Amino acid sequence: MHRLSSYVAVLALCSFLAACGDHSDDHNITVVNSGGHISVVNSNITGLSHGRLHLGNGDVTIRADGAPDAVINADGNLQVDQHPIAINDAQRALLKSYHDNAMLILTDGLATGKAGAALGEGAAKSVLTHLADGNPDKIQQDIDAKTKPLIAAALKICTDLGEVKNSQDQLAASLPAFKPYADVVSSDDVEGCRKNKND
Repeated sequence: MHRLSSYVAVLALCSFLAACGDHSDDHNITVVNSGGHISVVNSNITGLSHGRLHLGNGDVTIRADGAPDAVINADGNLQVDQHPIAINDAQRALLKSYHDNAMLILTDGLATGKAGAALGEGAAKSVLTHLADGNPDKIQQDIDAKTKPLIAAALKICTDLGEVKNSQDQLAASLPAFKPYADVVSSDDVEGCRKNKND
């Protein structure tokens, strides 16, 4: 009975992820549940230590606690409180890296939703097939194999977040206007993301 209930739980999770994948056009996708976990909902990356990121119109908006919004565009331009900030070429390269990796969180989040949808279909078939043919012991083996692509897709989000943090740290050290945003993504956010995906 315990095994059957765990299969039902897996199917429920897969159905949730599949439903998330249905909204890829408007980016209504939850990658991970909130409550200390990184989430992507309506192009907002929340659950971070000291703020959140908003992805929209090709820009990354950084919303830090106690600071005005900072906006980075695809060309590596930075505005703080709607005022352009003077930057050098090295800083521009870091800003572009920050922007591109933040955008990848959304892209990889959508891929995770699609992997969840595929897992949902495959897990449902495995449960029904192996229960019907009298081989329930094969259900777990099938589901474990089908879960690997989903975990791999989700771990890409953590890699993207780690790259955002790397750019954030270098920008905070080299660009005074960026210092208020130095702790939006913390080491705990990145490590927590990886731990949650591997649990």
